[in-house]
Amino acid sequence: MEYLITIKEIEAAPQGSKKFVGKNKKGQPMMIDTCKRLKSWRDQVGIMAKLVCVDGIIEEPVSIEVTFYFKRPKLHYDSKKLLRQDAPKFVTSKHKGDIDKLCRGLLDGLTGSAFADDKQVVKIVAEKKYCQLESQAGATIKITTIDQNYEKS
Repeated sequence: MEYLITIKEIEAAPQGSKKFVGKNKKGQPMMIDTCKRLKSWRDQVGIMAKLVCVDGIIEEPVSIEVTFYFKRPKLHYDSKKLLRQDAPKFVTSKHKGDIDKLCRGLLDGLTGSAFADDKQVVKIVAEKKYCQLESQAGATIKITTIDQNYEKS
């Protein structure tokens, strides 16, 4: 079974970097995610996954294909709003996040809304792209259930 989830109008947020903010009453360290957009990103992923996965939580192993779309900075365009020839083709800015951390945030957003646990993900293919000028930031996510008897070389 395949499920196609589209997230629009919100850029993916990386998960993984933590910041120490002090100790609690028990003397244990308190850590928070450094990306302030992470909670809203995971929430939006969960909401859209529940709308698509209407049959309930997936219990089988799954594969994930995801494309994260990011808006280009204005400096990539000239005064006529045409893409500059020297504009980068690939999303490699440190401000957009490492692809593994983007996947981590995505999988946590899908856990409990599309599938029971992210340990069910046995394959993931991910890429980062810039949007076209008029397109919206977001992501397209394809979740495919994998038959336990199927083995692909």
